Amino acid sequence: MKICGITAEYNPFHKGHAYQIEKARQAGATHILAVMSGNFVQRGVPAMLDKWVRVRAALSGGADLVVELPLPFATASAETFAYGALSLMQATGCVDMVSFGAEDEQAQLQKVLSVLLSPEFEPVFRLRLIGGGSYAAARSQTVEDLAGEETAAVLTRPNNILGIEYLKAAHRLGFSPQWAAIPRKGAGHDQHGEEKGLMSASYVRHLLEAGDWSEAQKGLPEICLPLYQQAFVSGVAPVRLGNLERNMLAILRTRPLDWLKNLPDVSEGLENRLYAGIRQARSIVELYQLVQTKRYPQSRARRMALHGFLGVTASMQKIRPPYLRILGIGFGGEEILRQMKKTAVIPFSQSLARLSEESEDAKRFAQLEAAATDQYVLGMPKPLSCSWEFTAPVVKERRSRHVG
Repeated sequence: MKICGITAEYNPFHKGHAYQIEKARQAGATHILAVMSGNFVQRGVPAMLDKWVRVRAALSGGADLVVELPLPFATASAETFAYGALSLMQATGCVDMVSFGAEDEQAQLQKVLSVLLSPEFEPVFRLRLIGGGSYAAARSQTVEDLAGEETAAVLTRPNNILGIEYLKAAHRLGFSPQWAAIPRKGAGHDQHGEEKGLMSASYVRHLLEAGDWSEAQKGLPEICLPLYQQAFVSGVAPVRLGNLERNMLAILRTRPLDWLKNLPDVSEGLENRLYAGIRQARSIVELYQLVQTKRYPQSRARRMALHGFLGVTASMQKIRPPYLRILGIGFGGEEILRQMKKTAVIPFSQSLARLSEESEDAKRFAQLEAAATDQYVLGMPKPLSCSWEFTAPVVKERRSRHVG
């Protein structure tokens, strides 16, 4: 048995995700363990489809076991996102391979990583930051200074950036899996349209929002469209940021300045800018515009606003995930779980309530997850009551895997 770990949001699961799973199996994986974001995603927004719909799609599309990436990591910057995911894979004790998408070959990513880990990087990087540019720009410029323009160009492509963070997180953790870097195929990140039979997740979301089911079907495995249609018809999708806007602003206006200092990504007095923006903004989009600058891009503003709304603090991102929460069990999932019983180094369970009893950190994470979902369901066309995290059953898919 060779278990391959894949980190994804599956927002929604589409043909590109099925292609990645297929390529991982061609590389030797017999089982796929997916570490999936929950109801809020890295862009600092709610997922269009709730985690249970997305888990069912992932299992139908080829995953064997789906575990949840806890909220503090799922909504974090690329570095922390990757660290949380790789921590979970390592904690299973049985993930042999890690797959990720990339625009360039793994050797090119490794070359960038060696520069980032070199002793020369940090002092040059700090000097670049003093110049007033963004973190991403300063990092890219530093790599160019130390290794040349061609190597720095690797950092301009979105999948490469996250791939490098996976490699860096593994180095930090002392985790040495076999790597399977899958060349990016089809439409680019956030690109509209279809290319080589594949669409970007953002374009699929656009089509689903517009109700263009026939066009969306072209980018989805056949079995997924009925799942998404059912979610829309039943009123649990699409979940929109706009539906949560008043809730977000109301809660953010109660956050004192000293409390905002504890948010992730807040440094250099940025809490003052965030606090002033919260006092002035009449919409979430306006808040983003008030906070963002050349140095602090809108992606950072979105995450800060979401973390302030949900109560995610920087201290939560500085510890390893305290448990493995099982969201879905597919065709080969029971075999992975039997292996994890022998090898896992942190608690795992299908029950969030049971996991919350394991430690103080586990209790803190579980309570945060439950409270966040209580807010998330208010963004649905037909809002649900509280405690969905504790009442929704684990998803089980016993049929053979589907692809295509």
